[in-house]
Amino acid sequence: MFSLITEIYNALKQWQKALLFSFISYAMLLFLIIVAITFILRDFNFLVVAGLTFVYMAGLVVFTLIARRLFSRRLVEE
Repeated sequence: MFSLITEIYNALKQWQKALLFSFISYAMLLFLIIVAITFILRDFNFLVVAGLTFVYMAGLVVFTLIARRLFSRRLVEE
């Protein structure tokens, strides 16, 4: 399993690795936001967390796709 992951990771270009790292970092930030909201509300509210996760991840995916398109176009032109 690790060899497959290593092969896929090594096949990525530098800007793709940067976008992958950025996406994972923002997903970890979402986890911290969920933990903070759970402590603030003093209870786990599934609807609030699900709504927040949906909006956050949808925005993150859209902005990642925009960044991917910009990076790939900019690097092809140069």
